[in-house]
Amino acid sequence: MSNLVELAQQLGGTIGAIDHARDQAAVALEMITGLPVDPPPPPEPSVVMTAYSQKDPRWRNIVFAGGKTLGAAGCYVTCVAMIASLAGYEDTPPEVAAKLREVGAFTGALLSYPQRIPEAYPLLRYDGTHDWSDHRLTQDELAIVQDELNVGPVIMEVDFVPRTSKRDQHFVVAEMFTMDGDLVITDAIDSADTRLLERYAVEDDDYTLNRWIYGLRLLRVAEA
Repeated sequence: MSNLVELAQQLGGTIGAIDHARDQAAVALEMITGLPVDPPPPPEPSVVMTAYSQKDPRWRNIVFAGGKTLGAAGCYVTCVAMIASLAGYEDTPPEVAAKLREVGAFTGALLSYPQRIPEAYPLLRYDGTHDWSDHRLTQDELAIVQDELNVGPVIMEVDFVPRTSKRDQHFVVAEMFTMDGDLVITDAIDSADTRLLERYAVEDDDYTLNRWIYGLRLLRVAEA
């Protein structure tokens, strides 16, 4: 720990020296040219995604569409709320659901028309879907997932009980792969920042990401 503290202090000192040298260079340039030199703009603040839980007691019993409550079937809507927060929106999952109902995005409780989400949230865009529901992912398709994650967090459709024959559909916000072959996610069930396999895999089964992932919903922050 002491080595880390010393390293942080050294880095802090180095950065401070760079900042001081830059300021001195700006003063010198102003003296030579007689023209004022504007200070560099401050760094843009990073946007942190707001993590929501579909089972939050404030709204888990609210019916969002088709007679279904958010706690029972609201994982997709909850993920939409999380992605929307990256664009600066502060709407909670029930508020998101209300706006999506207004633009006709639902068929029953299914968010069947995600392309209409930008009608409710103009700072978002919808780039389509990757659907691998009829087979286990290939390595090339996992590379596609990586490419999409390089763009930013993405809504991912997973089978959270892959040992059963049916698809147990669930949506999470995927963020990045890990070096040990797992996937960092924010889980709509409880808003946990966790890992997919670490959370759901069973030790005596052959669980890999190829078995878990079967779709992406490419809801993105629109470019300015």
